[in-house]
Amino acid sequence: MLFHRLAAIAMSLDQMQDGCRNGWGQAPDRAIEHPAPRDFKLPTISPSDPAGVAVQLFVAVGYHRIQAMEEPARGGEVEGVHRLRTATRRLRSDLRTVQSLLDPGWADSLGGELKWLGGLLGAVRDLDVLSARLAKAAGDTAPALTPLFDAFTERHDQATTALRDGLRSSRYTELVARLAEAAERTPLADEAAEPCRTALPPLAERAWDRLKRPARRIVADSPDEDLHEVRKRAKRARYAAEAVSVALGHPDSEDASRFARRATDLQDVLGEHQDAVVACGEIQKVVEAHCDNGPFSFAAGRLLERQAVAADAARQDFFNVWDRLDRKKHRRWLKK
Repeated sequence: MLFHRLAAIAMSLDQMQDGCRNGWGQAPDRAIEHPAPRDFKLPTISPSDPAGVAVQLFVAVGYHRIQAMEEPARGGEVEGVHRLRTATRRLRSDLRTVQSLLDPGWADSLGGELKWLGGLLGAVRDLDVLSARLAKAAGDTAPALTPLFDAFTERHDQATTALRDGLRSSRYTELVARLAEAAERTPLADEAAEPCRTALPPLAERAWDRLKRPARRIVADSPDEDLHEVRKRAKRARYAAEAVSVALGHPDSEDASRFARRATDLQDVLGEHQDAVVACGEIQKVVEAHCDNGPFSFAAGRLLERQAVAADAARQDFFNVWDRLDRKKHRRWLKK
């Protein structure tokens, strides 16, 4: 039954890959990334299907997304780097969610390789986001901030070279080959024969449990690092809910999607906080290296103040957004 169901979805996955290459579904930084047009739907999975069907779909979709974005990322396209990074992180998160349904040695090894690729992509993408953020905030002080943006450009060039080399390496080629093989036949554990309706919600619930404990401990003066950790766990919980939702029947599927949207709101707020905190740190480092440049130091000080205000505002917003997610009605589907 498993392989018959997987054969039935192969054509849809090919269509999705074509859609990715044609630029369907352009998405903002933290939106749900479905690289397909609005009228495209992923193959339907029944709650009574073996969980292995859903697991292999996660792997196959991840492989197609990575393949589709490889060429734009290799060419240095900002959106291509962003989407390839997102595809890599999402697949790694999905594998972490369903790790109990996978051959453990295979999953750990592949997760390590995806982490390596994500690191190369992140080094470029983070500088893209940081530069765009501060260029927008700089306004008419931008000319005085040349040392700051020059430093970012130099680091971006180095990160881009490392990424390009990585995407041309045998290590990357081997990773893609492993993904292609797994998309056809994922190494599954015996537990993957259990129906989706019983096997998958508990896996998403674990991601929620890992989020709720640190999130409920956040207070007004919690360290920035604690909020960043909550942000990472919110993203994993969101990805888990989005992945599981495709294999649940109505109304659980809608409830899981609603939970994912709430988790996305939390991720957005904490992402804004983290971006502002990182920006403050980067500004301070460059200021220390150019302390004798008065006009630069003055402009950088103003920019630093704006980022500090943005970080504080996002910190305050966290509590309302978290309260909206941390409600029992959003978690009923996890108990089915």
